[in-house]
Amino acid sequence: MFEVYLFVNPACLKCLDSEREVTKVTEKLNCKVCLRFIPFISLGSINEANLLHIDSYQMTIDYKAALYQGCKKGRQFLQLIQELTLVKKRNYNDELAYHAALAVNLDLDMFKEDRLSSMVKENVSSDQKLVQEMGITNHDSLVMFDCNSSEHGVLVEKINNSQLKELFNDVVNRNSFYNLKTLPNLRVL
Repeated sequence: MFEVYLFVNPACLKCLDSEREVTKVTEKLNCKVCLRFIPFISLGSINEANLLHIDSYQMTIDYKAALYQGCKKGRQFLQLIQELTLVKKRNYNDELAYHAALAVNLDLDMFKEDRLSSMVKENVSSDQKLVQEMGITNHDSLVMFDCNSSEHGVLVEKINNSQLKELFNDVVNRNSFYNLKTLPNLRVL
């Protein structure tokens, strides 16, 4: 079994593409994969208006609240709100969040309650600590661990689709991080 963490900014179109590609690749693997999208909100790197930060933060809160109703539904919720805001250029607000929640079959009353809970905010804070502990400096970074050999993992920063496929093929087929072809942005942890 492999654990895969993809660090994403909810207000980033490239991250949405990476999420879709990672989901597609991991679903085709012949082994068990635990896939987690970890919101990475870098306060110092936001160059646009504070509204972008607020949207990113609220989108992250809402994503974490959606995860309480299942990982798959949570990922579907995140990708839908990204599609609506980044591709269709809709403003992120409560109405859009509720629409997305219903579209992915979340219990709306539970979602509304969870998005206001302190536990969700604590989960977001824990994610930001995980970002620091893993040494993540950019969104669109992927960390992968082999649960059968907890000693090693890999970090690939700014991963692209061809690297993603190469990484999964090499690791899954060879069952080792040591035999990886060298990627310029890969680091064994």
